[in-house]
Amino acid sequence: RVPTLFRCPISLELMKDPVTLSTGLTYDRSSIEKWFDDGHHTCPGTMQLVKVRDLVPNHTLRRLIQEWCVANKSRGIERIPTPKQPLDDEQAGHLVRQISSAELSGRAKSRLLRNLRASCKESDKNRKCIAGAGAIPALSGLVSSFQPRISFDRPSNLEDLQCCEDAVAVLVILLPLEIESLRKSIINPSLLAVLSWILHRRNTEGQINAARLLELVATDDESKSMMGATERLIPGLVKLVKEDSAYPRAVRASLTALLAIVSCRKNLVKAVQGGVVPPLIELLSEASRLNTERALAVLEFVARCAEGREALMDHSLSVPMLVKIILTVSDLASERAVGILLLMCQADDSVVQAAASEGAFTQMILLIQADNTSETNHRARQFLKLLRGAVP
Repeated sequence: RVPTLFRCPISLELMKDPVTLSTGLTYDRSSIEKWFDDGHHTCPGTMQLVKVRDLVPNHTLRRLIQEWCVANKSRGIERIPTPKQPLDDEQAGHLVRQISSAELSGRAKSRLLRNLRASCKESDKNRKCIAGAGAIPALSGLVSSFQPRISFDRPSNLEDLQCCEDAVAVLVILLPLEIESLRKSIINPSLLAVLSWILHRRNTEGQINAARLLELVATDDESKSMMGATERLIPGLVKLVKEDSAYPRAVRASLTALLAIVSCRKNLVKAVQGGVVPPLIELLSEASRLNTERALAVLEFVARCAEGREALMDHSLSVPMLVKIILTVSDLASERAVGILLLMCQADDSVVQAAASEGAFTQMILLIQADNTSETNHRARQFLKLLRGAVP
């Protein structure tokens, strides 16, 4: 039996590369990196916000685990290998220079990029070393350089596509969340055009990374406006929601990117024209709590423009789904659903009657009586005033 101390608190498996967070808790590197990759910003054991994601190798614990493995070899326990030595500045610089080399083929660069990604995932020290060697602008330049060769109307060059996807995957790992100026510096029309192209290809993992990179570089209204102006970019994110609804990671990445884009008012009409409303309404019946909240956040932004409200009212499931969500998913989902209904009702009186026929009056009474936030309570009272005239 594996001692509890040797098990990762996330996977509950024997730790192969134990690392310690700033909170003092130790996890297996692969498990905690996946936790952060999935969009979490907290320590899973303490739920404290982790501002600096330094993963410090716990050498003492690793040696104890290795000794335990050796002592239990007769029981079929294999000794965990010692993690590789981190890269030094010279090695990282050599790898980064190769990214921009004109002598390497696309296939050779893909191999290099996969090795680079593996090195980044081996340790946080490697990630910082590679980023410090100038990998982020080099990778951005590499992705942007493919823009003249892409086309939505003819079959993709698989070698180009693979190289682009591999470069984007490394960028997602390297791009530091805490340095906004660096995120802003790499965005340009060519990069966005290539990301839009990747979103329309068939590789789900590549699409997820493209969506995640869009979220990372959506730092201000200027960058978000540039995204809205990029050909087929918003429809590409919508396509990811529709076609990969069975993959929560794909839906989450797409919704998070869409939320960043529609937070810029200039993009609201473009999002509606890109077909964002129908798939998000249909997603509400099957999505997880977090994805439901994200979808509602996007719809609430969209409902602030006349075209968005019209698209919502044109969908037969909008009112029934929004009323159904109240008090059944989460407090935040209830608040957002009521907010969307309010915007719709204020724009068209017929929506008030439709909401009343779905039982919205009772839902509002229950919502006001429940222990909710002041904003939720305020919205519910506003909505109740509109509904009173529609209930006999």
